[in-house]
Amino acid sequence: AEPPVHSPAPRDSDNVKIIGHLKVPIPLFNIYLSEADEQSRRLETALAEWQHELHRPVGESAEAMAHSIAGNSGTVGYADMANLARSLETGLRRVNERGYGGSDEAQLFAEAATEIRRLLHQFAAGIFKAPPPALLARLAAHEAKLAAGDDHVAAERRRQTSAPAS
Repeated sequence: AEPPVHSPAPRDSDNVKIIGHLKVPIPLFNIYLSEADEQSRRLETALAEWQHELHRPVGESAEAMAHSIAGNSGTVGYADMANLARSLETGLRRVNERGYGGSDEAQLFAEAATEIRRLLHQFAAGIFKAPPPALLARLAAHEAKLAAGDDHVAAERRRQTSAPAS
């Protein structure tokens, strides 16, 4: 019997970078990495500074950077990164709407931003990794908690506005 024939591992062609199951045109890959690296660096810095000023909103620039990373990641097909950045963006938007943050939120957001940078460095090296499920679950739990709080606040407002005047 003849030995089984193994297909060689996929290799980059002259114009496509192959990372895991993704095939990204080299120019797009280079632009993505350049922009996402700068945005993720600035995001980490903004969150590190905000950790010392939790009495204020995190700021629209941090939210915008997470939004850009999510959109750019989606463009290259890196859906796992897009989901992580979108979850972070949602949390940042909630804090901005509320006007202040908590130390647990600051820690969670900083962890998410650090993970984004780590995954980008892996991606740049040609390694496809997904974010840790536990981190995504914590971001989702944070959003659910805030959404439930918003529902409670909205219900209380409706109750107050519909109560008969004394």
